[in-house]
Amino acid sequence: MTAGVGNTWYTDGSTQVLTAALGPAGADLRAQYNGVWKRPGAAGAHTDYRLAFHRTGSWFTGLRRSVTKADVAEVKLGFGASVTGAKARIWVTPTDPGGFGTGVWEPADQSLPLAATTYVSAAGVRWTWYAAQVDAEGEGRIAYTEGPVAYRPGSRHTLKFNTGVVGPDLDAGAGADQGAHRTGDYLDTRVQLFNDGAGHSGSSVVTDGFARLESGGRVIAEGSATDWLSAEVPAGSAAYRLSMEASRAPEDTATSTKVAAVWTFTSARPSGEESVRLPLSTVRLAPDLALDGTAPAGSTLKVPLLLGGAAGAAVGQVAELAVRVSFDGGATWKPLAVRTDAKGARSVSVKHPATAGAVSFQVDLKDKGGNTVRETITNAYLLAAR
Repeated sequence: MTAGVGNTWYTDGSTQVLTAALGPAGADLRAQYNGVWKRPGAAGAHTDYRLAFHRTGSWFTGLRRSVTKADVAEVKLGFGASVTGAKARIWVTPTDPGGFGTGVWEPADQSLPLAATTYVSAAGVRWTWYAAQVDAEGEGRIAYTEGPVAYRPGSRHTLKFNTGVVGPDLDAGAGADQGAHRTGDYLDTRVQLFNDGAGHSGSSVVTDGFARLESGGRVIAEGSATDWLSAEVPAGSAAYRLSMEASRAPEDTATSTKVAAVWTFTSARPSGEESVRLPLSTVRLAPDLALDGTAPAGSTLKVPLLLGGAAGAAVGQVAELAVRVSFDGGATWKPLAVRTDAKGARSVSVKHPATAGAVSFQVDLKDKGGNTVRETITNAYLLAAR
């Protein structure tokens, strides 16, 4: 109820649960029944049914529903992994239009890569997904979120987590939780370096890395690549350089093993008291890869380029965009032609050598205001023999 009092009960399905409402109805009371039912399939594939029912005014006195395909949405769920032995832990929360609901874990951790077909309640329900890659001890190593999102009854969707190219994306997730902001004489920065290729907000355990803010050749703040960086800066207009870099453990991933980005921008004290968003940009690389993070060696792959932040906020903000590719871990780089189609979508095509093992990228972007970013993603994806 609005007083903040609540209870939640869980059952694994082997126990019969009987329910009844006691006492008078109350307009502020909200109730939910939800669950996940699983049908195992061959080769690790399976079908899930995630159903949720909401009620206002009183608790359920029994519940009987007949659900058909017309009542649900189909979600083709994929969860990638580029190493063997990794497990998936998935938590899905259905909520009513007011945001009320409770989540349910999967009955057990599942082997990765994971492919499943999921049917979810559609009318009046919004879904939030939390998908984590865990190690053999059950410790979370990589995590992604999606939602809350509403699905139309009878609709079909594809939802892929942890597939490449993993890297910076200022438009991933909440958006406002990332970027650089200026309030008075204080400048705060944070950019997530490990969002997935589908644009899901992501986090990852890192082995080392840093975030560094400089101006006039002087370091004014330094810290972890995974935390907020805050500094008091001069009131006048000045040029700034934000550098971020982080590496990941080989037991966690063989793709995007090291991600680095450098932004340059100019900032002065805002005229008002409110926080002002500073002109950082990102380029998300979004090729169609297999769930194990591979593309065929010897093939040609189209890599869409999706702009986030200041450069992606409106048409015509890009002054320069260059992409280079490396097949030797960044020892040598080859320029790629950036193409723009009739709808304004940008992409590059990568011709894979038959003998290479991985593909790395370096992207340079400059906006019309003179602000720049360089992203370097080592082992963005792997190449597999045909």
